[in-house]
Amino acid sequence: MMKLKGITWDHARGYEPLIAASALYEKEKGIQVSWQKRSLTNFGDESLESLSRQFDLIIMDHPHVGVAEATKCLLPLNNILTDTKLNLFKSASAGPSFESYHYHNKQWALPIDAAMQCASVRPDLLGDLPLPNNWKEVFELTAVLKQKNLYTGMALCPTDCLCTFLSITAQLGSPITENSKLLVDPEIGLKALNMMRSMRDLFYPNALQWNPIALYDYMSAFNDIAYSPLAFCYTNYSRKGFRKHLLHFHNAPEISNAVLGGAGIAITSTCKEPLIAAEYAAWICSDHIQAAIYVNEQGQPGNAFAWHDGAANNLTNNFFNNTFATLSKAYVRPRYAGWPKFQQWLGEVVHAFLVNDTSAERVLQNLQEGYSVSYNIEKS
Repeated sequence: MMKLKGITWDHARGYEPLIAASALYEKEKGIQVSWQKRSLTNFGDESLESLSRQFDLIIMDHPHVGVAEATKCLLPLNNILTDTKLNLFKSASAGPSFESYHYHNKQWALPIDAAMQCASVRPDLLGDLPLPNNWKEVFELTAVLKQKNLYTGMALCPTDCLCTFLSITAQLGSPITENSKLLVDPEIGLKALNMMRSMRDLFYPNALQWNPIALYDYMSAFNDIAYSPLAFCYTNYSRKGFRKHLLHFHNAPEISNAVLGGAGIAITSTCKEPLIAAEYAAWICSDHIQAAIYVNEQGQPGNAFAWHDGAANNLTNNFFNNTFATLSKAYVRPRYAGWPKFQQWLGEVVHAFLVNDTSAERVLQNLQEGYSVSYNIEKS
């Protein structure tokens, strides 16, 4: 029997749909695809080059495509799949998911999973209070909730400090882009840092220790966080029976320019059967698999057909319909080879700023210097 080996990330959303779909694929095609998993932190930070030497297939984060190009650790799918087939996946992409893996005229992965930062609520706690449409209303709602002994929640561990800083600067009009000498407009960068300091002071106190999973686990178990404005979405928490209390997901404040997340399926350069691996990747990312077994088994599809599917929305309390506008207008991070290390460091610096209450001006200067170094260019 033909066998392929893949690596994904350790959460029901990232693992269970692959296991279920691969069992079906083995039954239908006689090809075994086995999956191992790594932590969410390692999903964002672990060396793609190292993983590529151990596996045929990798579930990856789009900011790493520049590293893939530089190290040649992944196979461009243009060399394996036809333009016609790739264009079908492009047209079926949930938001900019497909394009996020397209870099320097090469397609480095297919979008198997789509996500972005968005809002979440405990509907039983929020009651009739209106959802905020912008950041001013977020802080107004926070004050109202406080009068009811309730909180706004946030995930602000280092990784999520990074993504929140990126979302807010983009929403304020200065998105961080590639090939720019200036990381961010200084006035907007300072405003974003000060907004995040206000979140630290006014939102639920544990934010600095939480990633989205920890936030949602808490929100769905306890009764004091009614709303969260911005964290990577997880459809699992909107399904009956996944946790004690249901969460509902909605568009992010401002809707536009919340950071794109999700995951792509890529083929390593060490894979001995790239054509067979590509056939599997195309199969698991197809409309009929993504909208059926993939979403039914805790998945969060990268295919827009699944996001608009009635059964998928019924299963998830309208998760997909309620957040698709934010996904459609999501902000795609830089993807040059120096970005992954820089973004990890940026998150650590912003997190330290919130923990130690240091100077926002000095932090912004440090970030600018680090950004310049990440391109190996001298500061002008």
